[in-house]
Amino acid sequence: MKIKAAVVREKSGPFKIEEIEIDEPRDDEVLVRIVGSGICGTDLGARDGHLPIPPPPSVFGHEGAGVVEKVGKRVAKVKPGDHVVLAWNSCGACISCRSGNDPYCVDFFPLNFSGARPDGTTTLRKGSQAIHGSFFGQSSFANFALAGERNVVKVREDVPWRSSAPWAVASGPAQARS
Repeated sequence: MKIKAAVVREKSGPFKIEEIEIDEPRDDEVLVRIVGSGICGTDLGARDGHLPIPPPPSVFGHEGAGVVEKVGKRVAKVKPGDHVVLAWNSCGACISCRSGNDPYCVDFFPLNFSGARPDGTTTLRKGSQAIHGSFFGQSSFANFALAGERNVVKVREDVPWRSSAPWAVASGPAQARS
């Protein structure tokens, strides 16, 4: 599917809006139409090479909020039309995740900074060129983002977009679910 995204093509380079492609959601993934996304120092630090991420081209953004468009076959907690915020990704299986402390997930860095899904595949491309995405499990500097079911948090429809976008990253998926 073609989308619009703010792509960074060089270290410390500008965010330029480009038309790129995004994969269809896999069985455990959710496609979200992004309505709002915050920007913070982490996005700028990643763009400038201060975080352990792959080299550009990349799409950042980790404070996304939007509406579920499609869900994979195994997704049970949200459905198309639901309003959601996107938090960071976590494994769900380690002792930190099982105790509700997913910011301390043993796989936090590979799940959020690898530029790809856990299996190493990228979700974004332009023609045959892979574009690193999955930043914090979302890359929400686009009009659509793919996220795993674990880092999607359903919110009430009356919650304003401008305040909901940074909410999940501030509280995290485990705290946002409570």
